[in-house]
Amino acid sequence: MEEKKSIGMLVKQIGHIYEKELNLLLKRVGITSSQYAVLHYLFQCGKENITQRDIEKQLSLRNPTVTGLLKRLDEKGFVFAVPGTEDRRCKHVFLTEKAYDIQRRMEAERRKIDKKLTLGMNKKEKEQLEKLLDKVLYNIDEP
Repeated sequence: MEEKKSIGMLVKQIGHIYEKELNLLLKRVGITSSQYAVLHYLFQCGKENITQRDIEKQLSLRNPTVTGLLKRLDEKGFVFAVPGTEDRRCKHVFLTEKAYDIQRRMEAERRKIDKKLTLGMNKKEKEQLEKLLDKVLYNIDEP
């Protein structure tokens, strides 16, 4: 008799493989999947005034992790941070032209993996999968 797989372990395994594949593809662009997550969030926000704390909350990351990611992205010339006028500890993060230059390539690489993830699924199945995964994320993220 085949043992039923744990949903949590399946999600973990998929996440691990996804990150590995994404890192391989993003290597061509010169960033990691974690750095991509930060850039992707900043692209989605457009010209909004985004702080380091916003990034921490959105990506469910701790301050030291985001500090390190932003430092490396700054060193690579993709972002810069400006201390807040009222509270200098509060850093506002901005994208550079260099980041916008690689945006299309980054998204193309990510779409390749998304396509691979949903291979053999029709449009309705993809929509259903996205809806279910959103539910799972909501459930696990609730305190």
